[in-house]
Amino acid sequence: MAAQEVPKTCKVIMADTIAKKMLAEVKETLLGIQGPDAGKPTLVAFLANDDPAAGQYADWSKKTCEEK
Repeated sequence: MAAQEVPKTCKVIMADTIAKKMLAEVKETLLGIQGPDAGKPTLVAFLANDDPAAGQYADWSKKTCEEK
C-alpha cells in the first residue's frame, strides 16, 4: 500500500515576522506625526489584576518600548 500525501492545511508564522512589521509601522507613524526631532513618546500602562502573566507581559512590553 502506497503512503498517501497529507495535504498541508496550516501555515506556520513566526511571531518575530509579525512583530518586525508592526514595529516598523509604529516607527514610521511616529515619524510622520512627530517629525524627526521629536522626543521619545511616553507609554503608560495599568495592570488590571495581580495575574503574574499580566506582569510578565507588561515587563516584555516595557523592554520592547525601551529598545525601540
